[in-house]
Amino acid sequence: MKITITTRLEGSRAVADPDPLIAAVPALLGFVPERSIVFMCFDDRIQVTATMRHDLEFTSGGRTPAAMRALFARLGDLASSYGSCGVIAVLVDDRYEPSDERFRRTARDVRRAFTQAGGLTAAFAIGEVRAGAYWRTTWQSPRSAAVFGHDFAVDGLLSDPQASPAALHRAFETGRLVLRSRSEIAAMLAPVDHCESQQCAAVTPPARTGPMSADDGPRLARLYDAVVERACGDAAFTCEQLNELAQALVSVHVRDAAIGLSMTVHRDAAEELWTDLTRRLAGTPRAAAATLLGHLHYMEGSGAFASAAFDVAHDADPSYGLANLLDTALRHGMRPQELGGIADMAFDLARAMGVRFPPATHRAAG
Repeated sequence: MKITITTRLEGSRAVADPDPLIAAVPALLGFVPERSIVFMCFDDRIQVTATMRHDLEFTSGGRTPAAMRALFARLGDLASSYGSCGVIAVLVDDRYEPSDERFRRTARDVRRAFTQAGGLTAAFAIGEVRAGAYWRTTWQSPRSAAVFGHDFAVDGLLSDPQASPAALHRAFETGRLVLRSRSEIAAMLAPVDHCESQQCAAVTPPARTGPMSADDGPRLARLYDAVVERACGDAAFTCEQLNELAQALVSVHVRDAAIGLSMTVHRDAAEELWTDLTRRLAGTPRAAAATLLGHLHYMEGSGAFASAAFDVAHDADPSYGLANLLDTALRHGMRPQELGGIADMAFDLARAMGVRFPPATHRAAG
């Protein structure tokens, strides 16, 4: 994403205004971060190629903990693998004033860790990412003027992140608004009643992992039909229908084939169905639905949504292997493109079961 930096006067000299960069953070993440450090890696065209967030921590003496310095080193290596020419850091913390020395110390640690990725171009501190919040430039490289045309302004008041060009671009491209916090994502996946039946008879079948069975094809076909029904506006399921879908999801072969639906014209309907089933099912079926949802968001580059879905899957079934595998890949910075083979395998698997999906129309991000 290209983020245009404007200039303004600071006294009698022109300076680069980082407001568009800081205001873009919620749109890039999908939610408003709190007590976080956010890295925006950019290429030689000054386009943001990767965004990474982590909880911001300090020692009792106001230093960067050793674990965070080690994390910075790993993220620096990751940014280098993306071909980054530089990085912008935004430190968000309402516990301290933006001028606090803690932020400057952290910026120095980041600078050392990101040397191979073009180095830290600038770091900005802010208490909250909201309209009118005071921000301050806590560190900038001598080469920041060469990259952005001028030195960055010393401080300022933030414009409305919800109305930033990045937020409007996100809404136009994905139809999604920026959430107020990561907890809102978790709330969207909170359990609800299984069904509306007064004699609910919800089942929670265990995972089925053996060889593909004769039942897998019909179960995949039923799951596919449910996605199509959702695309046509049919939203409600009976208790019996939900139990049928739960039985389908616990087959690893059906689940692996269903992954392919996230890359088709039915992507949005699949997202709605996986979300609904994540909320209505329990145990392994809930873990399977949450994993499908997490993979879908992973492929579109929405790491925060994917991470929240994988957390749900782990809580529902701690031993659920695919969720743990994908979550590990996400945490280690594996790009969605590098997991594209999973979707290819899904289409082949669906055909082997006698179910033919529409062709892939979506590509993995990054």
